[in-house]
Amino acid sequence: MIFVLAKAIPKDTDAKIKIIEYAQDLIDNSRAEEGNVDYNLYANTGEETLLFVEQWETKEILDSHLQTDHFIKFGENISDLLEQDLIIDVYSADGIEL
Repeated sequence: MIFVLAKAIPKDTDAKIKIIEYAQDLIDNSRAEEGNVDYNLYANTGEETLLFVEQWETKEILDSHLQTDHFIKFGENISDLLEQDLIIDVYSADGIEL
């Protein structure tokens, strides 16, 4: 199982609203992809940041997701709305014995 945490730092409140609007198409299409387990967007309660929380069955499926039209279009749409590039962390439980 793969988890992705992608933090978006909007330039301002208007940019945050636009990112959320663009994200709806991304979320709907990503949830429909084979191998997607979960895909959500959360707003930080203390600052103007957004966090995408994704869950994928495998790293290969995630890699395929990164090549989809809806993912690429979302990135193009929000590029001028961010303070900096998305901060993306990818986690896997593979190899962890509990």
